[in-house]
Amino acid sequence: MTWIVHIHDGAAKQLRAIPPDRRQRVLDDIAVFQADPFRGLVKPLKGRDHKGHYRKVSGRYRIIFKPVYSTSTVEVLAVLLRNERTYR
Repeated sequence: MTWIVHIHDGAAKQLRAIPPDRRQRVLDDIAVFQADPFRGLVKPLKGRDHKGHYRKVSGRYRIIFKPVYSTSTVEVLAVLLRNERTYR
């Protein structure tokens, strides 16, 4: 099954702020979502505010996304540098 990837405006802005060499790795990992969004280091986020959201590891960055099964769409919500404030 092929998934449609939608990158939200906030995530696109975060992607533009990443250095070009690292940005390409993150974009390659986002491209994999089309075939299988759960391939690789993917885990569900915990907590009431993050219900239904997942994160994927891409080097030092975390791709926060939400799969929408009814439309076969993956919504990329954020691309964050991994630190102590990443999942707040």
